[in-house]
Amino acid sequence: MSFQRSLLVCCDLRSYGSADDLLQRELQELLVRSLDRAGAAAGLDRSTWRRQAKGDEEWAVLPATTPEGDVVDRYVRALDAELAATNRYRVPEAKLRLRMAIHFGTTVEGANGYPGQDAVLVSRLLNSEPAHAALEQSPSSDLVVVLSDSLFTSLVAAGYTTLRPEDFRRVDVRVKAFRGHGWMWLPSGDVHALVLDSAPDAEPGAPVPPDPVSPVVNSPASVNQNAVASGGSTVIQAGHDAHVTHQKADVIQHFDRNDQRGSHFGPSYRRDTDERA
Repeated sequence: MSFQRSLLVCCDLRSYGSADDLLQRELQELLVRSLDRAGAAAGLDRSTWRRQAKGDEEWAVLPATTPEGDVVDRYVRALDAELAATNRYRVPEAKLRLRMAIHFGTTVEGANGYPGQDAVLVSRLLNSEPAHAALEQSPSSDLVVVLSDSLFTSLVAAGYTTLRPEDFRRVDVRVKAFRGHGWMWLPSGDVHALVLDSAPDAEPGAPVPPDPVSPVVNSPASVNQNAVASGGSTVIQAGHDAHVTHQKADVIQHFDRNDQRGSHFGPSYRRDTDERA
């Protein structure tokens, strides 16, 4: 059993299954070429990577000595530039567009791949709904990257790359039985402009906020109201603790009490005289 801790890098093509056989073959060739060129541009020797080819997907375990910053920073930037050059004159249906997930963890060689929780984690990041939505909602972007929380915190948020933590967005990841989160980045887009069905954005490194507390006071015997009217309308204010910030009504009617037994009207005031009506 070969055990090591290293970077796990997965990538997957968008809309590969809807392409015909000729286009699928071409996309596979473009995928390998783009990854190899990006690796060379970043000074990485991809021939030393343990790679599993899956048609529209590549699952790679990098040597333990590979600098993490070179992969997360230089390699990703080079790949984004390579994809832009490849797609410049291609119709949208034939463009090479990728989701990529990166995690640093434990890898063990198995009989048919890499078993273990770290291998599961990077696959879940890759196949997460936010990653899919990013390419759908940002047609000008050819690459979306999702980093694991531990990798983002120890590498990007700690300042060991040229990447800006504020360019990343914390996203919920729910795939099958997996529940977690990652940090998503669009090298050629604005990840914060995406509409995602997830928890609100969190600042990089900030603690996860608690669930919101309902603003409704648990008091079945009273009702607080706040209303604003203009012209000849009437503003009705319930209770002595209620407050109307801007009262533009000619007549203001108060309730002395508002409860489950019924409402009781108090005095009315006219704005022009400030006297009781």
